[in-house]
Amino acid sequence: MFGRTSIILSTFLMLSIGLFAQKSPIGAELSYARGVLLPHRAIMQHLPQGPAQAIELRIFQQTNGSKAWHNTYNLPQLGIAIKGFDLANRDLLGYGLGIAAYFSSPVLSTPRFKWNLEIGAGPGIVSKPFSNENYKNIAIGSYGNAFVFLGQRFSYEVKDRMHLSLAMAFNHFSNSAYSLPNLGLNYPTVSFGVGYVFQKSTTIDSIPKSELRQKGRWIAAFGAGLKEVADPKNVKFPTFSLMTERTFGLSKKSSASAGIDVMYNSALYASRNADSNTVTALQNLQLGLKIGYNLHIDQAQIFLQAGWYAIDSNKKDGNFYHRAGIRYFFTDHFGTHLALRTHLFKADYFEAGMAYRF
Repeated sequence: MFGRTSIILSTFLMLSIGLFAQKSPIGAELSYARGVLLPHRAIMQHLPQGPAQAIELRIFQQTNGSKAWHNTYNLPQLGIAIKGFDLANRDLLGYGLGIAAYFSSPVLSTPRFKWNLEIGAGPGIVSKPFSNENYKNIAIGSYGNAFVFLGQRFSYEVKDRMHLSLAMAFNHFSNSAYSLPNLGLNYPTVSFGVGYVFQKSTTIDSIPKSELRQKGRWIAAFGAGLKEVADPKNVKFPTFSLMTERTFGLSKKSSASAGIDVMYNSALYASRNADSNTVTALQNLQLGLKIGYNLHIDQAQIFLQAGWYAIDSNKKDGNFYHRAGIRYFFTDHFGTHLALRTHLFKADYFEAGMAYRF
């Protein structure tokens, strides 16, 4: 778990350094959030024991239009959000901490008022995971997790460089099936906050122009992960994915993709043989055909993909799989690959690796 979390944290830190290296105003915001734990499975009904609460600190950069993509996204805000949670059941779940690099883009913007849509991801911690002593926590089985949030934020500048905010967010903790159980924890929240920008924006004399649409590229990627299954118990099995795809530009912000995946899940191999469904390693190999959608933010690429198993002797998980993740390219060719592979809303395994585009 710590190996995977360190990969996420390292990428998150590198992204953050890249964001704050730009010469744009820096600010901070402190907010209080209140919400609920959603028991999205019937067996989780005993977990909510009162409201969920959170304190959030944000350190952010307000982009100033010095790069073409700033203007494409209507001068977005970039930053780091640190959220400390009361998880709505202190006895069974304890407390949570989420640290996310986030992107917040205005949908509507006036000199004083902004309505932003935002997304953030990074490492998370749950203080009381499932154990033999804490067996009633059937939601999550590890201290270290991935943390993701989606939301919208309304802010109003009450005086020079100071603003008030009202935000709604959906917060999620999951270990991506690294350690069972992994039903995940979901928290919709409403928050109120106050923020301050420490310096005024500098005027940009010339606004850089961007391409009319994203360029089509070939991408090859490799991802590896670890997965736990019910039988054999308490064993981490490696997973491997080889991915190739071609992207096609749709607009300045987005592109579509189509490609092929070759996947090997040794946890599936072990559980099938433990279930007397004896297969060879070659028979356990999976091949998928996929399509996808990519959102481009500077050198980052957030993607959603849907795939169909062209070769899969297992069949228990259905004919389709899905993948959501991010790639960040440090050069024009080389980048990182971080993704969650699922069967619809059921996590299969997490992938961490490298990507190459040409």
